[in-house]
Amino acid sequence: MLIKSILINIVVAIVSTQELRYDNYALYKVHPRNERDIEYLNKVEKENQGLDFWKTVRRVGDYASVVAPPELRHKFEHLMSKRSIRSDLMLTNIQDALEAQTYSRRKRDNNMLWTVYQTIEDIYAWFYDLASQHSFVSLIQLGTTYEGRNITGIKISRGSSGQNIILEGGQIGADWLSPTVLTYIVNQLIEGEDPDAIIAARDFDWHIFPILNPDGHKFSDDSVRLWTKNRRPTVGTNLGVDLTKNWNSQWGIIGASFDPASNNYAGNGPFTEIETRSLSRYIESLYPSVVAYLSFRGFGQRFLIPFAHSTAPMYNYVDMLTLGRRAMGALAGRYGTQYLVGTSAQVHDGNTGNVADWVKYRFNVTMVATYHLRDTGGFGYILPVNQILPSCEETFDSLMSLLREARHMNVI
Repeated sequence: MLIKSILINIVVAIVSTQELRYDNYALYKVHPRNERDIEYLNKVEKENQGLDFWKTVRRVGDYASVVAPPELRHKFEHLMSKRSIRSDLMLTNIQDALEAQTYSRRKRDNNMLWTVYQTIEDIYAWFYDLASQHSFVSLIQLGTTYEGRNITGIKISRGSSGQNIILEGGQIGADWLSPTVLTYIVNQLIEGEDPDAIIAARDFDWHIFPILNPDGHKFSDDSVRLWTKNRRPTVGTNLGVDLTKNWNSQWGIIGASFDPASNNYAGNGPFTEIETRSLSRYIESLYPSVVAYLSFRGFGQRFLIPFAHSTAPMYNYVDMLTLGRRAMGALAGRYGTQYLVGTSAQVHDGNTGNVADWVKYRFNVTMVATYHLRDTGGFGYILPVNQILPSCEETFDSLMSLLREARHMNVI
């Protein structure tokens, strides 16, 4: 794993707060042809600690996203070539893409913009302003992280509908897109003039958490841009747990690592982390009035329905498949962006231990899904800033469509 191979650099970054650079690191999109190729890629991931698999592959027709440092690029290309596995070089120098992201932040003024990636300071300060300006807006403090940061969300409640919708993002430190998409949705629900948004803000109580992993997000911003986990010390000198795999639904079965140095380390059990425990308790406090739970993260362009470990149609799968397809049709209407819809085992990586599966299994909430936002591996976590606003707009379109169709089908 990348984190393991650059441990010394990370320690230096922690001490000096200087940013780790990714000069000449390359991003590859790898296309296995058959099950043997997939098995080989999984072996490469386990045995080559300098490679960072942003996205693993579990099924033929899908792809893996792999980051290789300059000293391993030739080796990786050779490993793929000798097995005749197609690997497309998407970025030759990740540092260039990262600098374009961070430069846009330095040009910021004091206004909230959705043409740049927002910092945790931006978001929290804006939330405080909204709560002070609007009587129907209040702050939610889920808890305090290992490094002492608040896990802050916002509640929008214009009436007493008794129906709650929860949106959450930012479980992955390196994912800067989902927090910005969620603040866009907040803005539309509070300030927007879209008729569907006005109805949605009136008819539901909204609970929105843009950054569930504040420590990882901040560390990604300040020091190691591609950091994914939280920042709690685990075993020895290792830091962090992958929050996306720390939930109590088929925990540790598919896609997780039990190596504390791995990016995919799922912890030594479900709900070991304050971030996942705090949100799980909050969801439980709202049960049984939660009608929708939607999790957002980059990347992949998928709308995933529970459950990740199976292709069988469980619970209200058929209704959710219909809703998802219609909503993703609405998403594509603005910019033509195409999403796949189905269970993770059907259309993605099948990784278990995720929040959506736990919410569905534990509470059987009517509408539960995970958005994997733009893109499909061309940039991954370092999506160019010119795609931020389009991603916000199309995701909002799909959310409003999801609610319209759910009402039309009498799902909610």
